[in-house]
Amino acid sequence: MPSKKFFSALNEVLDKIGETQDTTIEKVATWAADAIAVDRFAILFGTGHSFLVTADAFPRIGAYPGWLPLHELSTSYIVSLLGNQGIRQMLYLENLEGFAHIVMQNYRLDAKDLMIVISHSGVHAMGIDYALIAKEQGLKTVAITSTAQSKSSKVRHSSGKRLFEVCDVVIDTCVPAGDALVEVPGFSYKVASASTIAACAIMQALMAETAQKLASKGVTLPQISHDKEMLTASIAEHARRVAGIYK
Repeated sequence: MPSKKFFSALNEVLDKIGETQDTTIEKVATWAADAIAVDRFAILFGTGHSFLVTADAFPRIGAYPGWLPLHELSTSYIVSLLGNQGIRQMLYLENLEGFAHIVMQNYRLDAKDLMIVISHSGVHAMGIDYALIAKEQGLKTVAITSTAQSKSSKVRHSSGKRLFEVCDVVIDTCVPAGDALVEVPGFSYKVASASTIAACAIMQALMAETAQKLASKGVTLPQISHDKEMLTASIAEHARRVAGIYK
C-alpha cells in the first residue's frame, strides 16, 4: 500500500535525523538558550511551505516565549494556486534579491539573537538574504535544509552560494532530493512529500533541547497552554520581549 510505503520511508528520514543530527541540534539549542536567557530571540524564517515550520514552532501548545517567527504574508500564505496571494506571486518574491532587506528594515536585530532559516532547497534568494543580513549584524546563523536537495539544485543567488554555504551551522533534514517519497504507477513523479514534516520534527526537537538548557540556567518561562492563566502569562511575556524589536 502506498500509505504504508510513505510511513516506512518517512520513518527512515526521521531515524536518520535522530542518528546524524543530534549533536548539531544540541549545539543550536545552546545558542537559542543563550539568546532567550538574556531576553533576546531565536528568530525563525521560511517561505512557502517552510513558513509552516515557523508557525508550528511558535505560538503553539507547549511552546514558550523567546522564539520569533517572521511571517511575511506575501511569501508565506499561499491561499490558492491562482488569483490573490497565488503561488506565482510567492515564487517570484521569494526569489527576488533585496526584498528581505526591505522587510528587515522593520526589525531591530541584536548580535545576541540567533537566526534560523528553513528552506528545503536552500536556493531561494530571500532565505539566503536573511542569513547574510543576520551575519552582517553579528548574529549566529543556522540553516534547516536538505543538503541533498540543495546540492542538486541550481544556484540562484548572486553570491553564487546556497543557504547551507552561508550559514554557520546546518541541520540536515535528511530528505532526499525531490522531496516526495512514494512511487505510484501511473504518476510521472513520486508523491507524498517529507520536507515539511522533517523540518517540523527538527524544530520540536530543538524546542525540547532548548527548554532543557534554559532550565539548567535556572530560566523558566510561561508556556502556551490550555491553562488560561499560563496562556495569559505567556502572551504578556512575549509582548514584553518584543516591545523594542519593531522600528
